[in-house]
Amino acid sequence: MDMTPVANCNMSSCAYNSSAMCHTRAINVGYHAECNTLIHASAAGGIKEVTGGIGACMAANCKFNDRLECTAKDIGVSGHQSHADCTTFSTSSPEDDKNILREAMHQGG
Repeated sequence: MDMTPVANCNMSSCAYNSSAMCHTRAINVGYHAECNTLIHASAAGGIKEVTGGIGACMAANCKFNDRLECTAKDIGVSGHQSHADCTTFSTSSPEDDKNILREAMHQGG
């Protein structure tokens, strides 16, 4: 199984971001589908020739998560408040998606 690539990332304040692309070897996606590798910094990090991939995915309720591995063709990362989220995250059913949205709205997210 090949590592799922990060197809795009709009987190321009992240040290690993250059031209809307992630340039670290791998990011980790957290329990709430957030990019846990985001580093707000003005100094450039990562390797320009490398395109980021998914090292581990802890979002257990994502339909693309198979034993902590991302099985999506690719993912996008986009800013949400002060953090970055995996925009490819999707639960197994539309009803699950609605419940997660309701919970996030209830928590102020």
